[in-house]
This record gives sequence, C-alpha cells and structure tokens, in this order.
Amino acid sequence: MMKIAICDDDNYVCTEIEQIILEDSIKCNTKVDIEVFYDGKELISYIENEHYFDLIFLDIELRTTTGIKVGNKIRNELDDYISKIVFISSKTGYERQLFDVQPLNFLDKPIDKEKLIKCINLALKLLDKEKKIFKYKVGHEFKQIAFQDIIYFENKLRKVKITTINGTDEFYGTLENIKMQLPNIFVTAHVSYIVNYIFIEKISGETILMKNGVLIPISKRNLKDIHHLQIQFVKELRNVNL
Repeated sequence: MMKIAICDDDNYVCTEIEQIILEDSIKCNTKVDIEVFYDGKELISYIENEHYFDLIFLDIELRTTTGIKVGNKIRNELDDYISKIVFISSKTGYERQLFDVQPLNFLDKPIDKEKLIKCINLALKLLDKEKKIFKYKVGHEFKQIAFQDIIYFENKLRKVKITTINGTDEFYGTLENIKMQLPNIFVTAHVSYIVNYIFIEKISGETILMKNGVLIPISKRNLKDIHHLQIQFVKELRNVNL
C-alpha cells in the first residue's frame, strides 16, 4: 500500500489531487492510503507522531509557513530522506531553494493530471526498488534495513524489538501492522514473534532455534504455517537444482 499525504491550504486543490490519485489507483489496481492536511504544521505534527508517507504533495505557498520550510524540517529535523516530496506552486523560481529538500518533482497550478500521474508512477518505481528494505522510525530518526538482515521481530508492549545481524533496536508499532509490510520469508511463530524463515536453525516440539542461538516459542496454530513455508522452500530449491 502506498501512503500519500496532500498538504495545501486550498481545499479545491486538495480535493482535485485526491480525486486524480483515487481514480488512477482504481485504474491501475494500486492500493493507496491518503491523508489530507491544510496546514504544514499539521503535517509535521502527524509525522512526529510515528507516522510516515511514501509520497508527499506539498504546496509551497502555505498561509502560516512555506512548503520549503516544511520540506526542510522533514529532511533535516525529522531526518526523513526516504519520503518522496512533490512541490506544488502557481509560481516559478524556487528551484535553487528546493535543491536541499531533494524533491521528486515540481507541479504547476492548475494541476496537470498527466504530470501528476507520472509523479505517482515514478514514486511507485522507486518504492518497488525499495521493497527489499524495511523502514521504521525511532524518535525523530528514520531507519531502514534489508529484509534479508532481519532475524525476528518481538512484541514488547507498545513497542516492537527488531533483532538483526547487526544487533537490536526498538520502535513503536504492532506486529499486526508490520506483518503487512513483510515478504513471505517471514512467518508468525507466536503472538509475540515474527521470524525470518532463512534464520531458522531447527524446529523442535514447540520451539524454534534461530541461527543466533535464541529459542522462540511456536503456538500450535502457527506451526502449520511454518511447515507450509518449509515445503515451499524445499520445492524452490528443487527447481533451482533441476
């Protein structure tokens, strides 16, 4: 699912952009989640509260601030260099000021539907290349790690502990939401654990021995899913060796 933010103090522009995105998503069978903001401070506050966006359409001439200031805050203070930003304006001449924000593109007003769709498609292509990467946020810092380097996720009350080949980290989230972002090499072993099948050393009784030496419990309801994944991997290996 592509998470998109629209930030413009003009209600009509927000509605127009949202409608174009929704129509294109239906046509291309792409799932989108859109949030609309009429003020830059609202957008910043939302991101600060452990949210992120894949793509942000950001008006430069906002009433209480400028899109350039908002963009700089996203990049420099929130340390988010992952979200793609498309600036919107009825004026030109901002190119030099926008350089540090590293925008994906620039849209003129009135909005050109075809150009907007091209921005979405470009963002989708970039996101597709990033599918091998898990993104999460610790405080104001955005982090990312390759899925192949993640050993397991563990539920820790309101936080999630991520164990990787490089160590551990913790961030706010739920295993339910994380599971939706993961490729099929990850499987739920227990209500409190999601494991990377690649790092399973041995399955014995009601526990999994991971390659880093950690024992993880398996609930009976999830044992079947793990065995199913095991069968799939065996079939794939046979196909490779044919």
